[in-house]
Amino acid sequence: MASFVGGDFSQAVPVVSSFYSIVDMQKHQTEDAVRFLIAESDIYSSFPKLIRELAKVDMIATAKRTRYASRLMPSLSSTNLTVEDGVVITVSKLQKQQRKQGKNRYLLSLPAVLFIATLTVVFIDGLYRSQSDFARMFIHNPLLLAAVYTMSLVGILGVHEMGHMIAAKHHGIRASWPYFIPGIPGLFVPTFGAMIAIRSNMTNRNVLFDVGIAGPIAGLLVTMIVSVYGSSISVLVPADRMQDFGNSGLMPINSSILMQATLNLTGHGAAAGDAVLIMSPVLFAAWVGFLVTFLNLLPAWQLDGGHLARSALGVRWHRILTYSSVGILVGLNYYIMAAFILLFSSRAPESTPLDDVSPLSKKRKMLFWMAIALAVLCAPLPAQVFSPLA
Repeated sequence: MASFVGGDFSQAVPVVSSFYSIVDMQKHQTEDAVRFLIAESDIYSSFPKLIRELAKVDMIATAKRTRYASRLMPSLSSTNLTVEDGVVITVSKLQKQQRKQGKNRYLLSLPAVLFIATLTVVFIDGLYRSQSDFARMFIHNPLLLAAVYTMSLVGILGVHEMGHMIAAKHHGIRASWPYFIPGIPGLFVPTFGAMIAIRSNMTNRNVLFDVGIAGPIAGLLVTMIVSVYGSSISVLVPADRMQDFGNSGLMPINSSILMQATLNLTGHGAAAGDAVLIMSPVLFAAWVGFLVTFLNLLPAWQLDGGHLARSALGVRWHRILTYSSVGILVGLNYYIMAAFILLFSSRAPESTPLDDVSPLSKKRKMLFWMAIALAVLCAPLPAQVFSPLA
């Protein structure tokens, strides 16, 4: 071995050597870490066990492909090892926040407080929407309409985040309860969405992929159900009668392929020349659900689709697809979201699993392309494709 490892990291040597054949090791000169070059190339099943053993001595490991080994470990120049014969495992000390998650009472109650606040804001927004000239055409009782609208919109967002939570728990990843973000009633959308906090590292690409895809799929299933019901209680108004309603605050929005499919299913997919579909608040909640699914499945930055792209295609293509997604958003006139991704992708470009050696499974690679297809099906298409909804 080319380098001596002492101090606290001496505990790491027997742990790593119990799983792998150590060819070389080196103490990092600038970081508080030690690097091991191992002979094995397949670490998928053993690496999670290594992580658990290192955690017992307050340490953590990452694994990189061996094509970086000659750069990461200069001592290899004095060995006869072919660089392609192994991988580099870097062992470092767990940070204090990684070793012990504090149980702050305020932080523990914050998800519940935000959930109640979001329910209240969305319900008030539902009451506002139920006062329109068209409200009596949907559900006569404004309180009932507001309640159904609230359950639909919050349900879509909540199930999306619960999908992430369940997948994370399945893989032993710590995650918080959803943090809902209340908006302002009467604005276009009364909530800024929801999110969960991942409190431990993704073990490998399969785990990163599973946690990433679970949310959009779960949320989309609920969105489809809400869309069918919301479409069934929406109304078609002949185009020549729209002037009878005067200025009712209607604003045309673009539909997606999947949303159009639910409209056709309920007989409300009429051409613009014949009639105008007046969206019920419930159908609007479904429209938000399709939009959220589309945005999250974009293979960009640290969006859900970005995690999928990073898992399936690696760093280089993840970066390329991030910029491509920005271009798509600009083309669809979502300038704020495009600027948001462009700005923050330069600061936190990707999520890297601890085991960045083991490739994504073939089944998940196929699911990645299916996820891209779902993003296309959920995208709000220009008015030239589908008649705008009101």
